[in-house]
Amino acid sequence: MWRQTLQTMGASVLLVSFPAAGLAEAGDDTEEDTYLVGFEKSLEPALIENAGGRIGEQWERIHAAEAVMTEKEAARLASRSEVAYVELDQEVKIQAEEELRNWGLEHVQAPDAWEENVTGEGVEVAVVDTGISTSHPSLDVEDGYSAVSYTDSYDDDNGHGSHTAGIIGASQPRAGLMGVAPDADLIAVKVLDESGNGSLSQVLTGMEWAIEEDVDIINMSFGTLTDSSSMKSMLQEAYEDGIIVAAASGNRGEGEDDTDRVEYPARYDSVVAVAAVDDNNERAYFSASGEAVELSAPGVDIVSTYEGSSYGPLSGTSMATPFVSGAFALLKEAYPEEEAPALRSMLQEEALDLGEDGRDERYGYGLLQLPDLSDAEVDAKEDFDEEGAEQPVEEDIEENPIDDDPIDVPEEEADEDPPSNVQSEIVTNEDGSTDIYIFWDQAEDGISHHRVYRNGGFYEAVDNGRRFKDENVTPGTYRYEVTVVDSEEEESDKSETIEVVVEEDSFSWPDALEDPPSFEDIGDDYWAAEPIRELSSRGVIQGSDGQFRPGETVRRGQALAMLGRVLEWDEEPVDTSFSDVGEEYFGSGFIKEAVEKDIISGFSDGTFRPNDSMTRGQMAAVLGRVFDFVGEEHRFSDVGEDTTGAGAIAYLAEHHIVTGYDDGTFRPGDPLSRAQFASIFHELGGHLQEK
Repeated sequence: MWRQTLQTMGASVLLVSFPAAGLAEAGDDTEEDTYLVGFEKSLEPALIENAGGRIGEQWERIHAAEAVMTEKEAARLASRSEVAYVELDQEVKIQAEEELRNWGLEHVQAPDAWEENVTGEGVEVAVVDTGISTSHPSLDVEDGYSAVSYTDSYDDDNGHGSHTAGIIGASQPRAGLMGVAPDADLIAVKVLDESGNGSLSQVLTGMEWAIEEDVDIINMSFGTLTDSSSMKSMLQEAYEDGIIVAAASGNRGEGEDDTDRVEYPARYDSVVAVAAVDDNNERAYFSASGEAVELSAPGVDIVSTYEGSSYGPLSGTSMATPFVSGAFALLKEAYPEEEAPALRSMLQEEALDLGEDGRDERYGYGLLQLPDLSDAEVDAKEDFDEEGAEQPVEEDIEENPIDDDPIDVPEEEADEDPPSNVQSEIVTNEDGSTDIYIFWDQAEDGISHHRVYRNGGFYEAVDNGRRFKDENVTPGTYRYEVTVVDSEEEESDKSETIEVVVEEDSFSWPDALEDPPSFEDIGDDYWAAEPIRELSSRGVIQGSDGQFRPGETVRRGQALAMLGRVLEWDEEPVDTSFSDVGEEYFGSGFIKEAVEKDIISGFSDGTFRPNDSMTRGQMAAVLGRVFDFVGEEHRFSDVGEDTTGAGAIAYLAEHHIVTGYDDGTFRPGDPLSRAQFASIFHELGGHLQEK
């Protein structure tokens, strides 16, 4: 067996080669080693045995085999003309630096600061979280405090606090595991338990301890939906004492939507609210947006320290926040005389503007960037020397080790009765979008507002009335709860949960006409009589003067009109951007909508050519785009990967919607007749209904 040590990912294999000339002078040492023997033309195991070796694994593809033999025997074997090479087997392994690399460090320019000897030395950063692992080889915990009830230890029994601490100040360069400020003094303030839960009183106690210890920076990688006068006052005290506080904006973002869901304490003016971006500097889908967002930082798949002596990647605004805290630690060392507001302004001005010009709700001032610190008067530091230091071990960690809202609000603060008789209604709008309405009963005396929760998280405040509208929802299952907040800002318990299921849109034909047309040129024995009559009875296809003219080709404008009638597009005639499609053209509304939906386009000369024939391949391509289908198996001899509509043609054939011609062709370049269109569209509609 080829002896090897492989640690995930890829490895660079180092094989030591012994050419024949060198081996010929080998001694007669009897110690055996494992060699890899390659042959010129084909495997010849007998040569290995004749040389005195024992055969192990064999690889026919490369004409090579494993052999256990002495150095002298290997030299004898290497001299044979049939042998291409004899190599010592080697242990191979990946370099730890590749595993542990934190991509975010370069994105915020932390290594540039280290080049100027700015590493956060002497700056105390309090990590208010689940504690910090005191046994981790990459973390040096200076001090700590526990505010939880079950232990006096500030050691981390969850992992979240250690992960944030490592992003701030991990320091194990030989393993490649580094934080933004590797020389900062990490202070563990344990306010959340092993499950990532805690109470407001625990947070206040931990914060007060940190303030009294005169730390320089406080990192809070958690949030709560509940505003708190006591927390606001404590944070204001910290800021007035010169302490910089950075907090996570929250993970309640909704994809591309911009909604003001920044959580507390990040919402407070005294706190730097941090959003998350990915390695393309795009806002992470989960990152909450809102006016309070001040800075953005890397927050997707960030590798850092974890429980015990382990490490692994996590994503969240919890991971973005310690980048900012670490950056403040570097600035605090570089400019120790500057006050907190000045350092805060420095990062605002240095941020890389993302999104809209200036400060915006998604990115704040932009991506965190450390300024040029070459003017900082910082003494040179000794190089790290960690020879023999324990290597951290990768951990398969869960994505969110603490709750989104870990701060428990004392039960006595929720005196109001929750709303009752909560009901829902799904409304489909004319444009095809779906809204969900939530209604409830609640006496309005003394009420400040209601709060609506969706799928467990706070979603929106309702200032007036007893109704909430969730607009433009996508198919899926939604669970809603409602609370009431009184004039004293006390929130009730949640109401009963209402579950609403929005089904995926299914295909359906338009309603049948009361007086459908009949066509003189379509007899009962005509091969496409049934689909033509079915589609015409629903107003999808039309004839003129009692004729359908099944053999005529389908025109580009006609094809879009037929699709538009089924999909209920706006058929109101309009002027379009095409010089040959004006308001007078019967299908101008359908053409305009099809172009806006990127289903079909015009020509480079600014025309659409609505009266040009639609080929069979073009029609398949249009249907594929409209109904979002594609196949893989090309069954026709004249359809290849480069054929117009190839994927759609494959799908139509796979589901027996088209069969092609007896000679095995599809003839994608031939014009599509009106009868062929009716047949294909009718079969496709039946298939989509069955799905």
